[in-house]
Amino acid sequence: MRKILIFKDFSEYNYQTANVWANALAKKFQYQKDFLMLEKESQTSENFAQIAEEQDAALIILELTQNSDTQRYLNLCRDLRAPYIVLRPDASFDVEKIALPVSFLVEDKEKAPFASAFGRFCQSKILIYSPKDYGSKARQTINQMKTLFNSFSLCYEEKQGKKGSFGIEGEAAKNAENDGCKMVVISASREYGLDDIIFGSKEKKIINSTKIPILLINPRADLYVLCD
Repeated sequence: MRKILIFKDFSEYNYQTANVWANALAKKFQYQKDFLMLEKESQTSENFAQIAEEQDAALIILELTQNSDTQRYLNLCRDLRAPYIVLRPDASFDVEKIALPVSFLVEDKEKAPFASAFGRFCQSKILIYSPKDYGSKARQTINQMKTLFNSFSLCYEEKQGKKGSFGIEGEAAKNAENDGCKMVVISASREYGLDDIIFGSKEKKIINSTKIPILLINPRADLYVLCD
């Protein structure tokens, strides 16, 4: 059976919040709950992803503490096929409404099945953030998402953002709480450039800008889906 996995490192931390989230989501998706252990400090992202696949991971939950090396954990997750939620110890379980920012990047289409899964199995309402772009790529993606959501009779709405495609995810995370959203769905970076290596990736900056849990999806063509 597929699993909701809690990331666990070498510390004695009890991962209480991650356990609450894993138990709740495992019940809603009818999955098992287990732990994804960091085997050694030097573990590679490829090996970490392989272990996750061997455990049939459908979703991975990372609980960040004050001592967590956020960028290191994000680096470790770069080859995961399953999505992963990054949350903080004070994050109560609530996915009643989720934010779905959409950009012109083609990988944003991959957010739709995961948002849909939360809509179907958790009855999450979906708030689509559309970017302030001149092109039509984001609009095409949003229309495709709406077609999928309509096919499952999901509850969603659209909000016009003030930022363009490169800032819409950050805007959604910043405004999520005011908009009543309890989780934000974003795409991980395709690759890290020099600025990302020196100053941290855009996903790290988004995570650091909000207390709202972030669901990350790696831009790969062979991603798992949360359900059939």
